[in-house]
This record gives sequence, structure tokens and C-alpha cells, in this order.
Amino acid sequence: MTDSEGLTLEFTAKQAALLSLALGLLIGGLGGFAAGATVSAPVQESAVQSADTDTDNTDSADQDSGTELVSLDGIDLENEPSMGEDDAPIKVVEYNEFGCPFCAEWNGFDASPRTPINQMDIAGSLESQYIDSGEVQLISKDYPVPGLHPNGPEAHKAANCVYENEQDSYFDFHDQLFERRDSWMQSGDGNTEETFRQISDDLGLDTETVMSCYESSENEEANEDKNNALQNLGRFGTPTFFVGNEEKGFVKIEGAQPLPRFEQAMNTVRNS
Repeated sequence: MTDSEGLTLEFTAKQAALLSLALGLLIGGLGGFAAGATVSAPVQESAVQSADTDTDNTDSADQDSGTELVSLDGIDLENEPSMGEDDAPIKVVEYNEFGCPFCAEWNGFDASPRTPINQMDIAGSLESQYIDSGEVQLISKDYPVPGLHPNGPEAHKAANCVYENEQDSYFDFHDQLFERRDSWMQSGDGNTEETFRQISDDLGLDTETVMSCYESSENEEANEDKNNALQNLGRFGTPTFFVGNEEKGFVKIEGAQPLPRFEQAMNTVRNS
């Protein structure tokens, strides 16, 4: 074998390695895109978006989102942030994580460049079509995931202080946490607390009272919500919803699912 032939073979081997790497990245990228793509086809075929999960939880949006009715025994549904009438026949219990991009997208705020879920404004459609009419009450529960979003518990703490002191403004503050998540999620330089203070000021709240509560809080409400969920319902990702009522039970929905999935769950409860 001549030197030139050896060089040719060596170069060809390098080319093959690079080609293999490029193909692997291409396939992996397409797989990630497919996993996060928004789906407008029938809901049964695929989820819109997987739930944002704990580091040791591998549940996805379509693994545990069927029509089986489950009980929420042990879960307090009273004295919680809610939207709609207390006597609404259907409850939608949302387990929310303020750092979770899929939670933000479901609520109509752009948080993930991969998927345009926010453009569907699922929460807004649920509100205008079912909550405002008295058919549905939305109840918000805390499920912070510090392993994924270290400042998430701080956002829940601030939101619960708003609920404790400025109850009518809870969902305004809730929305602003999603709108400004890139700011308070940054660590250092007081970004987190300063953003909460700025949101409170912008909403015209009693900021000193809210922030005094925040500074002294040990986040009991958020911790209790999550611990009760883990004890009674097991681990799941965010957002996760339970649709139904205490009399008939609830359908579990995981992930940023579109409105028809919630309508399907409502019909399951009505017809049970």
C-alpha cells in the first residue's frame, strides 16, 4: 500500500465518521421536533405536549390520560385559588408549576419556541366557553419542581402571598409570572424577588404587605399541595389536570392538552 492510498483510506474513514454523526444529529433533532410538535389531529392520536416532569418521573402526556375515573380523596379543593362558580357541576383541578414552559403555553403565554401551543389559548377558551357560563370551575394547585426550575418554589410562594392578601388579584399575578418567567427564573442580582415586587407594583397591589409575607413565608401552601398530591395521587408531570367532581370522580389529563380533550373528559363524567 502506498502512502497516498493510506491517506485516502484515513480520510474516507473520517468522512464516514462525520457523516454518521451528522445523520445521528439530524435524526435526533427530528425526533425531538416530533415529540414537541403541536398536533391538531384528533386528540386520541397524540398529545399536544408532554408534561414537564420531575427528574425521576418519566410520565408523558399520553401515558396516563384516559377516561378512567379516579378519586381525589385527601385533596383539599376548598379555599384554593379558583376561577368560576363554587357550585359549577364540573371542576378542573390544575396542578401548575410556574417555571414549567408547558404550563405557560397552556395558559396562553409563549415559553417554548418548539410549539405554538400558546396560540391556541386553551385556558382562555376554557374560561370563555365553560367557566364564564357556570359549567366549570377551575381550581389551581401548586406542584413546584425545583429539580427542573430552582426558582419555581419562590414564584409559588409569592403567588400564595398574593392570594392570602389580595385574593381577587391572584390570577392577574399568576399570568404575569408566566409573562415574565424569563426574568424571575434567572438567578443572581436579585432578579427573582425584584421581579415579584415589580409585578405587584404594576398591578397596583399592596406590595409591602405582599413582599413581607413572601420574605417570612416557608412556602407551606405549595409544599402541602405537592405532598398531598404525591401521597394520594402519585407522581406526575406539570401541567396535570383532574376533570370531574367529587360525586362521580375525575378524569386525569397530563400535559398541555387542547380544549377537545377537556370536553371529552367532561362528557365522560356527565355520562358516568
